Amino acid sequence: MHPKTTRGFVYLNVTQFLGAANDNILKQLLVFGLAMGGIWEGILGPGGQAWASLCLAVPFVMLSGFAGQFADKYSKQQVSIVTKWSEIAIALIAIWGLWMQNVWLVLLALVTIATQSTFFSPAKFGMLPEIVSSEKLSRANGTVNMFTYFAIILGSAVGGPRYECYIGTYGDAMRWAPGIIILLVGVLGTAAAHGIPSLTAQNPEKPISYALVAGYIKTWTSTRSTPLRSVLIAWTLFYMIIGGVAVLILPDYKEILGISYLQASLLMALLGISIGVGDYAAGALSGHAVRPGLTLYGSVANIVAYLALGLAPPSFALVTGLLACGGFMCGFVMVPLQTMVQHLAEDSDRGQVFASARSAGNRRSTRMVQSPCSRLPHRRLRVQPE
Repeated sequence: MHPKTTRGFVYLNVTQFLGAANDNILKQLLVFGLAMGGIWEGILGPGGQAWASLCLAVPFVMLSGFAGQFADKYSKQQVSIVTKWSEIAIALIAIWGLWMQNVWLVLLALVTIATQSTFFSPAKFGMLPEIVSSEKLSRANGTVNMFTYFAIILGSAVGGPRYECYIGTYGDAMRWAPGIIILLVGVLGTAAAHGIPSLTAQNPEKPISYALVAGYIKTWTSTRSTPLRSVLIAWTLFYMIIGGVAVLILPDYKEILGISYLQASLLMALLGISIGVGDYAAGALSGHAVRPGLTLYGSVANIVAYLALGLAPPSFALVTGLLACGGFMCGFVMVPLQTMVQHLAEDSDRGQVFASARSAGNRRSTRMVQSPCSRLPHRRLRVQPE
């Protein structure tokens, strides 16, 4: 890998890591504040802490198809820089809301930081083929995913101590600390974004459609009878069924296993760590090729692990082991699918295709190939048969 692209990949990882951490620091502050015993308990009704998760999820689902257009029309590096600068402004809103103890301002900050992440995501994944050579792309995806999950875990872990600072556990003088941490992380992420190498806009003549769902519809219809359609379906099903179910059932294990809140949190952290490690392992195992067959192994392993979770007797050790195995094998599904989307999508539409794929699938990606496992004619990509 050329030194310039190596440096750009490092800066991209740092930028992504800090952004994901910031999202989750702010989210956890809200979760603790809205939960039973929190300073905003009852303001949003029973179970109000769920609103924190919705504030992160809804902008991503609603705006991804729209946001992806900007990653194609403009330089992905410039899109990244603009979105990271907006994170600093959002951090100032968060500081204001936290200092005033105004939950609505903090919710506003969370919604806007989720929107900022929605615009950054297609630029981040779409630029990987532009700064990393084809034979390194599987490993690059594994590395980016690993750091993303580690950032989520770190951000969630930091949220608890920051909340204790906020409510005065360490003295009223520390009430400003959580907001300053968010601002500092935002500044560092913005500085890292400036280290990403300059990139050329792939589709500068692309018109921007302001119909929020148009991107999803165009992506879905334009991929008809292409291997990309199959990849998008597989991606969507994996995240909706496997990923979603796994995350939703974890909180219930506190009652099922009779464990503490700390142990329940450790289960979530374990799942994130194992997914991150699995992503990296899948990228390393792929070597200089894309190995679509890994998705089969990963899917079967996930089905077995989660089926065992439902049938096995309640045991903390057993649940821990099965979650670790299932999480690790998630990487064997995610990395090949992610890399195939990057290769099968046209350069001019990759950002929007990626945005649609990540939220749930733009313009045409009509370069036809024989099958997902065949050699892609327009890229120097070696697909390793299983």
